[in-house]
Amino acid sequence: MNKLLHLLHLGKSYGIMHDIVLSYPPFQYTIEPTNACNLACVFCPQSNPAHASIRPKGYLKPENFLRFLRKVEEVKPGNRNLNLTLDGEPFVNPHFLELVKMTIENKFFPIFATNGVLLNRERVNELVAMGPFRASIDFSSDENIFETIRGRKGDFGAVFENLRHLIMLAQSNSNIHIDVHDITSFSGADPAISLARMRQLFPQKLPSKIRFSSRKFHNFCGHLNFDHSKSKYRLCPYPWTQMAVTYTGDCVACCRDTAARSVFGNVFQSSLMSIWNNEAYKQFRQNLLLQHPELNAACKECDLPHSGHESRWNPIYVVHSLLGR
Repeated sequence: MNKLLHLLHLGKSYGIMHDIVLSYPPFQYTIEPTNACNLACVFCPQSNPAHASIRPKGYLKPENFLRFLRKVEEVKPGNRNLNLTLDGEPFVNPHFLELVKMTIENKFFPIFATNGVLLNRERVNELVAMGPFRASIDFSSDENIFETIRGRKGDFGAVFENLRHLIMLAQSNSNIHIDVHDITSFSGADPAISLARMRQLFPQKLPSKIRFSSRKFHNFCGHLNFDHSKSKYRLCPYPWTQMAVTYTGDCVACCRDTAARSVFGNVFQSSLMSIWNNEAYKQFRQNLLLQHPELNAACKECDLPHSGHESRWNPIYVVHSLLGR
């Protein structure tokens, strides 16, 4: 199935027919290298002391990752992008670079989010030698705000140096794609002003594959005091678009279900399509269609369905977003 045909099937089932049994495989795949992290950022569930007790800490093993890649290949995906992120910091997994290499060798395009602390010159150089990838990194122009949010002193300089080296290499290497997100607005700063200040820290003329934006924050685990309950309800697209997998192989609701509150099956033990259309997944979609996200464990405290004011619900944004994933 090619990418455009895949999106046409997806758009019909999600936007028009509101199907709960899907004729196509997931369009996006996310698998978790680890749920361990080296930081405890205040906007992240990792900052909750109880978060560590929800799921045992562990790492995705290369042999299990290869098993997952084979399962994805079986469904002939129209999208070759693969997200190596869920909960945790991917570089904490000692095998992470091997996982990236395996992704590229199997002709998938690796995408990952990292806090940048462990993304030193040596690791960057190893990544660049492997082939194409996209790295998503949070940063700020304000050292004090950055380190207050991150919960640890001394990391601003390290991340800044790592980012500068990565961006320098990306200017002459078309394989390197970078998304730099400004997190300063979490402190109450004006997003446009803080983003402009952060942008000034880097060369002004950069390739379009190096992108800068403001981070949007969501309460997806009940860890933040955001209330969008009075906003217009919007149908969450994730159960129609994405399959998210923990390091143990459990298929969870989406990339926001870091606590694995809704588990539909295990991809190391079952085929992807048998999970994608099982009774639990169908009921999950049905609950969202009936505008009862509270019936889904993963959705009870998530504010996404009521974030109707955001640009993410604009059809042009949705199409552009999926085409880039």
